[in-house]
Amino acid sequence: MNQAENLMELVKSEQIHSKAIWEDEATRFLRFSLGKEIIGLLSLDRLVEVLKVPPCEILPIPQVPNYLLGIANRRGEAVWMVDLSYLMGATHLSQREVTPEICTAILVQAQEQAIGLLVEQVNSIEVYNLSNLKPFPAQTLPSTLLSFLEGYFVDSEGKTLALLNVDTIIETVENLNKAI
Repeated sequence: MNQAENLMELVKSEQIHSKAIWEDEATRFLRFSLGKEIIGLLSLDRLVEVLKVPPCEILPIPQVPNYLLGIANRRGEAVWMVDLSYLMGATHLSQREVTPEICTAILVQAQEQAIGLLVEQVNSIEVYNLSNLKPFPAQTLPSTLLSFLEGYFVDSEGKTLALLNVDTIIETVENLNKAI
């Protein structure tokens, strides 16, 4: 694709994007990958920042659940790093065939501190109408996983996009934080 075609695609996507923003209940979401098969969404109003974090800079904390990789420093603030893929049922970061040199962390704000959700890749910002959010059928996923998801959307290519329930993830980490 040449520059002119790229520009036309951008203009088209911006027109669609602008139109969708003004629709009733339209919300902007950050789209990210949790592996080859899982695509997640996070409402932009929950997003604080996207960081790149080398795994060697995540300080492990003993006697915490495996989904908590430890804490990382963000401008002098200790931030819990959650292996979101593992929390969703995938292989733990330390046991994957290829451990990334740099991890992508989506920071969300908890009441007292930010929490980093490690994802494979941040893809784009997309707009969906909340009235199109569908619940996951209870029998399709384990109940522990269902509590971390609000539902799903289906994109234009027919792919399922899981909407994170950020409040449940934050509550899980904060409850553990209080217990430590």
